[in-house]
Amino acid sequence: MLLHELKTLSICLCAGGLSSVAIADETLGVLEPSRSHIVDAGHIYYNIATGEKVVTLTRDDQTTRNNNPSSGPIWSVTNTTPCASAGYTDAYFFPVDDNSPTSMGGPHTTLATAITLLDYGDIQLDSVVDCVHINWVSAHNDVDSDNDGIGDGVEGLAGEWTYFDADNGRANCIRIPLISFTLSGLPGNLMGEDQLTRYTADIDLVGGFSSSLTFELGDSDGDLQGASFGSNDIDTDSDGIGDGVSVANADRDFDSIPDSDLDGDGLFDWSWTVRFFQPGTEDFDNDGVLDGDIADSMKPIGVSFAVPDGEAIDNGDGTWTWEIDSSTQDAGNGEEDRFAIYSAPGLGGDILYAGGFWFGGFACEGELEYTPPAMFEHQLFGPGHVGVDCGDYNGDGSVNFFDVSAFLQLFATEDHSADINNDGRFNFFDVSVFLSILAAGCP
Repeated sequence: MLLHELKTLSICLCAGGLSSVAIADETLGVLEPSRSHIVDAGHIYYNIATGEKVVTLTRDDQTTRNNNPSSGPIWSVTNTTPCASAGYTDAYFFPVDDNSPTSMGGPHTTLATAITLLDYGDIQLDSVVDCVHINWVSAHNDVDSDNDGIGDGVEGLAGEWTYFDADNGRANCIRIPLISFTLSGLPGNLMGEDQLTRYTADIDLVGGFSSSLTFELGDSDGDLQGASFGSNDIDTDSDGIGDGVSVANADRDFDSIPDSDLDGDGLFDWSWTVRFFQPGTEDFDNDGVLDGDIADSMKPIGVSFAVPDGEAIDNGDGTWTWEIDSSTQDAGNGEEDRFAIYSAPGLGGDILYAGGFWFGGFACEGELEYTPPAMFEHQLFGPGHVGVDCGDYNGDGSVNFFDVSAFLQLFATEDHSADINNDGRFNFFDVSVFLSILAAGCP
């Protein structure tokens, strides 16, 4: 199954949090980053709500990572070469799942088998997310039968991405799941045994005719601002009934610290996780047969390191820090040189907190060249200003026939503003999204 066909895509809207166990010792474990010859293969735009997909080769005309003309990045960690100014441009990745034999270097860590990687940061309150940018680096052998430069997809190879409110990566977080999606048949390696192939994808959460999987991070006022999911009715007394309290104002563990700011830095805490599934381990199409060959599971798959916009700072004492440029719109405020790992599911299906980890401290120098910070490539996009977003295409403050006429004229001339999902094409999907926006109207 090809990822860009996504015939067996499963969408799971979470109803419960990740299980965790409290541990007293929060000392960070040190892991070794994995450096390999990584080749960027392709970029995939996929709209979960409509099924539209556009596949481009890396450095071709990339699909724009948003779903309407006024959408834009709101949180980002995408700079994959933080030490380029020092002359270091090697590619590092973290093998989230690696059961490879010794001929491939062996497992990079005893934790890197069926683990869940959790990365976290801070964001502004009431942030609506309508599109997410993800990536994966794979050594699983694939083929390109249609010669489009993209792997046809490895049967049974899948990834699950989940997003959480109120999470700073610690064991005792009161995290709240918002949305989870699984992509199966991920494209794999086309470069041979000594190289790995990297893919990026933008997952659009907005469809037409009121079909939407958008979510709001850090609700503070009970208004989800048009998002389909958000934490605006928290059960603060654990009686199973929502108390009408927004996550930014909730204190479910009664420690006098808002769940929305568990690290006390004044910003809203959120996180994302990724877990990969190896071939031969899951039945994604529910036909009673495991997808793929278990023999193909002995290959690493992981994600890229990256940092927010900013610059590397030599502290002069043998340590380095990454100074985030908070003036950029998608600064990724609060991202730490630390991440969390959760162990493989047990018999009860729970995943348990295995600890916080880093890579020994970020540095743009050393015998092994630079040491990457423990941050991973990820990006969030959100809707922009009211106007086109609510169907007011002629900007007169009203939504009526004249807006329909204005949109049709722009659509006929293939004007950029009529490419509502910004996939570079003008078709039914744009009309569908426009009708949905028009029906919603302006606030």
